[in-house]
Amino acid sequence: MASACSFHGIVGIQNATAYSLDSKKRFWKMEGFVPVSLDPEDSAGDLPVSVFVFGSKTVPPDDGIYFINARVITTTVDEETTLELYCVDDMQSTDGGRSLPTVMVVGKVTKGSSELVEGHGFDVDIMQYAIMPQQLCRICCYYPEDHPHLAKTPVPTAEKHVIVQGCITELWHKQCVVSVHDITLGPSTGMVEKCHHAEAVLPVKLKSFNWKGGKKKRSHHASHTDSEHDSDSTQQKGKKRRQDPLTDVVEEEDKQVGSLSQIV
Repeated sequence: MASACSFHGIVGIQNATAYSLDSKKRFWKMEGFVPVSLDPEDSAGDLPVSVFVFGSKTVPPDDGIYFINARVITTTVDEETTLELYCVDDMQSTDGGRSLPTVMVVGKVTKGSSELVEGHGFDVDIMQYAIMPQQLCRICCYYPEDHPHLAKTPVPTAEKHVIVQGCITELWHKQCVVSVHDITLGPSTGMVEKCHHAEAVLPVKLKSFNWKGGKKKRSHHASHTDSEHDSDSTQQKGKKRRQDPLTDVVEEEDKQVGSLSQIV
């Protein structure tokens, strides 16, 4: 079965800079902020992330608040972990108060006829519980012609496990038609690599983003401030909370051993 981790929601961005892996992979890299609380007065701050958008030859994105669909990657260097969000389609500004919803399709390809393959499409039938068991949802997925990431992506064949992100475009031939933004194909073999647990690292320090500022032109001044004092105190409290249960368990075990000794 395929595996994937994706982000769908709002993020505050600022300070776009050109970033490239090679001559063909060029991005805009931005400082991003993901809210971790619904309370605007919460002093916890926001989670700092790095946001990447494909195509640094275009005009850099303005500072502001956007709705994005992105793949999630965690990177650890020198015991410091960062979260990276790689957008799979265009960022949607929240200025208009409207954005396209994202559909997630996880299942097995049921049909990949010649007609569908020529149109860069495939079918997925989903059986799931909504208000009763085994209700059917018939999906027809297709690759949009102008999508830069899917030009060389093969159309999955029948029985292939897929994870699809996209948006609904219409209802056609008793199916819900989904324009694919991103797709993860299941493994072609039964081999699964052994996973190793990551070593414990310090939590990322939260920062704050000016969510009330709205969309602005590219700013030359940072609009966030470190909340190191609050974050450090939170970490200290968190460490105490994590240590206390362990101490309680040890004390409880000592009491039980002592009771057993008295009985014997």
